[in-house]
Amino acid sequence: MTAFQHATADTADLSPQLNGLLGEGVVSAVLFSSDGLPLACADGLGREAIERACAVVAGLYSLQRNFAEFCHVAPGTLPMSRVQTIDFGTHTVLVLAAGHNSGLALAVEGGVVHPNTQLALSKALKLTKALEPFLASRDRQPHRA
Repeated sequence: MTAFQHATADTADLSPQLNGLLGEGVVSAVLFSSDGLPLACADGLGREAIERACAVVAGLYSLQRNFAEFCHVAPGTLPMSRVQTIDFGTHTVLVLAAGHNSGLALAVEGGVVHPNTQLALSKALKLTKALEPFLASRDRQPHRA
């Protein structure tokens, strides 16, 4: 278990920080654990939508861990990407590494080169850099029967 001497995303409410990302084209923001659990979310989504979104983006986030062989590098040597983008033309989803065992996903109105997306990415990178230790998710302990 990772020892943290401060509050982390699984023990503190970070919804106000995610709400700060809304506007200027950002329509949704979720902070998720690497195993797909919601840690925090901005206002505007129902619980079921949040849980589905976190499961999906955690899957996207995990893809990179499995690309080492494809890239002809040793397992564990491919560094985590800071940002993955999924461009749907009218909307873009940004998935960022946020902290230990966590990621941040934003849904933005506009394609990948739209000014909204560029502004959202800038704001999200600043947030993750400033709050990285607090955006972490503690390692979960296995269930013991």
